[in-house]
This record gives sequence, structure tokens and C-alpha cells, in this order.
Amino acid sequence: MTETQKKVREYLAEIGKRGGLASRRQLTKSHARQMVAIREAKRAAVKAGKPWPPTNPRDRRQLKLR
Repeated sequence: MTETQKKVREYLAEIGKRGGLASRRQLTKSHARQMVAIREAKRAAVKAGKPWPPTNPRDRRQLKLR
């Protein structure tokens, strides 16, 4: 690998590192629990052969899908 290629590689690694750090998100306990509840509801609906996302507006409001 030439010296120029090494420098380009280091530069791109630095950019990727900064982007990865900036895109991290902090989940609150309540938001994490909500995500798990939605995942479990989806798993149960698919297993029961029901459509996902729910077509019933009341069920959609309970899951807070947007």
C-alpha cells in the first residue's frame, strides 16, 4: 500500500469514526420498553396470521405507531 493510500484510509477511518459517534442515541427506559412491546406484539400478530401493522385504528393508537 502506498503512502497516499494509507493517508486516505486513515482519513476515511476518522470520518467514519466521527459519524458513528454522532449517530449514537440514548434510549430512555420507557422508550426501550415501548420498542420491546411493539416487537413482541408484531411477533404475536405474525405468528397468529394477523396483518402487521394492525389495520384497526384503536390497536394502532395503543402501540403508538407513526
